[in-house]
Amino acid sequence: MAALVLGSILIYSFYLPQAAPKQITLAVFPFPENGEFTPLSVGFSAVLRDSIALSRDVAVVDTVSTNAVMWDPDKSTGMSHVLAITHFVDGELHSVEGELSRVDFRVINVSQPNWKEALNVKNVELNDSDPLQALRDNLTLRVRGALYDNSVLRTETVRYAPKTYREYVVSIGSWLLRNKNSRLFSSLHEAYQSMTEDLYRSTGVATQPSRELWDAIALFEASQRALDFSETVWTLAGEYPNSVAVNALGSLAFDLGKLPLAESAWLRVARLQPQSGFVALDIAHVRRLLGDDEGTDQAFRIATLRDDLGIVDYFKMLDRRWRDSDQTSCLPSLEPTLIDSMTESSDGMLRGDFLIAASIHAGKLRNYAASEIQTAKLWRTPPIWLRKDDPKWTASRDYLGQHFPTASATISTELLPNADSKDAVTQLFAPRRPD
Repeated sequence: MAALVLGSILIYSFYLPQAAPKQITLAVFPFPENGEFTPLSVGFSAVLRDSIALSRDVAVVDTVSTNAVMWDPDKSTGMSHVLAITHFVDGELHSVEGELSRVDFRVINVSQPNWKEALNVKNVELNDSDPLQALRDNLTLRVRGALYDNSVLRTETVRYAPKTYREYVVSIGSWLLRNKNSRLFSSLHEAYQSMTEDLYRSTGVATQPSRELWDAIALFEASQRALDFSETVWTLAGEYPNSVAVNALGSLAFDLGKLPLAESAWLRVARLQPQSGFVALDIAHVRRLLGDDEGTDQAFRIATLRDDLGIVDYFKMLDRRWRDSDQTSCLPSLEPTLIDSMTESSDGMLRGDFLIAASIHAGKLRNYAASEIQTAKLWRTPPIWLRKDDPKWTASRDYLGQHFPTASATISTELLPNADSKDAVTQLFAPRRPD
């Protein structure tokens, strides 16, 4: 009997971690280089995060949230709770006269009070012909193996010239270091995505899901084939649940009135961007529309904790008016200085969804060219806490209709048909067992 029990325990311990889906949330901390944060080392930790994030089994916190917490002395001591992570990766690059020589890294399990080392690797050798991409892939496979990751252990398939890829990595690291002391975390999330898209347009380098999404947006902008676009966004978000496609799916679903799907998508984004107040406000709004008062208040409380722009009180006031169906009172506009501060925080690169929404609230949408307006949206629904008959929205809708035909065209009911299936939405981002 003792032998049978012992054998069962051994089988359980060996096979179950490989077979059972888990709720792992991972952060990749910024690596130093020879003890100091450099554009190369910080950029490398960012691309390593993106490579690990190709997983379907593991949720991977975004780079902006991770770095902001680690570089803030008030938050770094409680980083596992602030980021809501179960594991983290840290390490250090070692170089001699500007040339990488080796790297050390480890994976730490912080899901229990006593942290446990899941992996510790020293002196990883570099591939001289393809140093950074090969190093990234090497670490990616080892980290995901240490987490019993059951999704396909894939890495990026596109190989870039070593010089081109190094410049890409350094550009990302330089941007992150330049904004290291910024406290406008929410706007930095969207600014970071804008910056990486700019890099893709100029260098051709990007992660696979970002590349496919941005190409799909460009194609949609040219063709206005909304059905093809919606299918692409749904597929990308499900295949890459740690990618920018998930937020695009949330916006698309909200535009089409698929509110349960929008809530699911934005809840996933909130897990990936635990420092973003904007996502919490989106969740609060969609829950209000779904009639979930308790969930709305919960989302507002979270948004308040993350608020770095002084905007939550404004939307709470709008929510009270919305809830009371008070459409007669004059609604205030967002302060113009708020929009200016959001733009300045990203060195003028911020083109995100929330900036456009804020501009509509402030009646300043016409200040932006069509190329600066987020095209992943169909622009059929007003931004959060604006009614369809609000003068600010009707004026903005006329302007949007001049540039985006889908804002006023008849849209097929076939868009996102899976959104009406509760099972399909539930399984969209869920970890999957091996075939």
